[in-house]
Amino acid sequence: MFFSKFQQPAYNLKMNNPEIRYLQHEEIDFEKWDRCIANSINGIVYAGSWYLDRICNRWDALVYGDYLYVMPLVWNRKFGISYVYQPFFTQQLGVFSAFSVDKEMVNSFIHAIPGKFRLVEMNLNYQNIPGSGKISVKSNITYHLPLAYSIKTIREQYSDNTRRNLKKAGQQKLFAAPLYNIDEFIAFTKSNLQKKSPEIKTVHYQNLKRVISHALYHRLGELAGVFNSQNQLIAAVFFVWSNRKVIYLAASSLKEGTEKKAMFLLVDKFIESRAESELILDFEGSNMPGVARFYEGFGARPVSYFSIRRNTLPWYIRLLKK
Repeated sequence: MFFSKFQQPAYNLKMNNPEIRYLQHEEIDFEKWDRCIANSINGIVYAGSWYLDRICNRWDALVYGDYLYVMPLVWNRKFGISYVYQPFFTQQLGVFSAFSVDKEMVNSFIHAIPGKFRLVEMNLNYQNIPGSGKISVKSNITYHLPLAYSIKTIREQYSDNTRRNLKKAGQQKLFAAPLYNIDEFIAFTKSNLQKKSPEIKTVHYQNLKRVISHALYHRLGELAGVFNSQNQLIAAVFFVWSNRKVIYLAASSLKEGTEKKAMFLLVDKFIESRAESELILDFEGSNMPGVARFYEGFGARPVSYFSIRRNTLPWYIRLLKK
């Protein structure tokens, strides 16, 4: 299910309503919010109210005009201090709109984040470019693969290494298939990621389960896995989509799956199933060279996005957050 985009008007939006309002969660008009995200030129599933409601405990918003531009603020409180943070399984947030999102607008939103949030750590989306100011900015990379072409054409862009690994996977008597048991997927993912990502706690996997349940019910996502010749699950991934973007989310493998190149098979089968569509596969990127090579091996191209950080914590706490 995908949504069309509004036509951009010729007039200057800034001249009509220069105010950016801070809205607490209960003040948000979710119908208008989701309409804005659905029609945004930079819309992405993470910013939908259904996703935010399930992936984090609380979020508020900054809204420009009648929901012409919006920014979610995911926040929490610890030791009496409120802070904005980037939730797990949510790569990009920032400013969204059906209209052009220029640097001036992005900076206006960043500066409008209420001062009560003494620490702000947020990943902007790939069309948000922050300017200078009292914030720290870091560049990150994600990888996009357009699926508009035939599977033959897409596979011609695979690297030699990817082709070798697909050949190896084909010799292992593996098969890829949909998964339907969400609890099994969560347990599998948690087991395989707990050593690599110990910062992801049980509560975060519970939030992910809520997202998956909603996405599968509303046909906004799918679970897929690779099984060995003994019918044992050795690799799995959750794909979720909106705004013509598919997110490669929460992928993991057993040691056997890694050795048998199961994830290469899984991604190739998904690409084959969505070839000649209007979708863009977003691998969720990585600043780690080895992971980046995996994405690039399928012909995906790097796309930059920025992280911002504003720290106005008391000096004695700020030292601990450096």
